[in-house]
Amino acid sequence: MTTAVERSMILPMVQQIMVKDNNPDAWRKNLIQLHIFEAQEAKDLSDRELSLIHHALLVQKFSQLPTEELLREAEKHQVQYHVSFDQDDFQMGAVCY
Repeated sequence: MTTAVERSMILPMVQQIMVKDNNPDAWRKNLIQLHIFEAQEAKDLSDRELSLIHHALLVQKFSQLPTEELLREAEKHQVQYHVSFDQDDFQMGAVCY
């Protein structure tokens, strides 16, 4: 189960990966290798459809990762991030600590 911080990190991370690694041909090959689509079916997909499918697969993959692996993926893809606590969360964390 992912934490709130992880969930809030996944979508921006996926968006950054999608922009950086914009390669519909590689996404199409991946769908065939994963046996999600047959070759002709994958060929018939538009770039927009491929993008949506690839986005969903990345979100699913990252949502299932433990925190340590998620952070490794962020480093691997050179995703810049920062964690900020709003006033109430910081105070609750300090009390719990």
